Amino acid sequence: MTAALCFDGLEDERLVEAAKPFLAAYPKIESWCAYGDIAERTLAIAVGRHHGSHPEPPDHESLDAEQATAIADRGVELLARAGFTAIARTLAGRDPGHALAHATRPDVVLLIAAGHREESGPRSVGHIARFVIDHAKGPVFVLRLALLERMR
Repeated sequence: MTAALCFDGLEDERLVEAAKPFLAAYPKIESWCAYGDIAERTLAIAVGRHHGSHPEPPDHESLDAEQATAIADRGVELLARAGFTAIARTLAGRDPGHALAHATRPDVVLLIAAGHREESGPRSVGHIARFVIDHAKGPVFVLRLALLERMR
């Protein structure tokens, strides 16, 4: 089994700290960063329009390949400081949620930071995390950083 820790560049140190108890159980660790591929997103919107649906453009700026590579590499560095050996992996898709969900497999446990809001339930996570939770092909652990901070 592999543990994949998903970095987005915002909560790196807290994410590694929160993931430590989970990561110790896995022989292989990967640092993932997903980004939206403009060509794939453009194709998805064109196909959607052809079939009568109109996918909405993302409501945030997506990372590009260079930024995603730098973030995944930084994740490897942070994991090394915490005592783990990891490899970096960048994932491209029409948006980060699709890229992450597509990359998951039954033998990969994906750890994502989500739920910056303190309430619980389906709306307590953002739309990317929600998509990954609903469409991943393997297990997904959601590290609720807001709740972890409150517990300290």
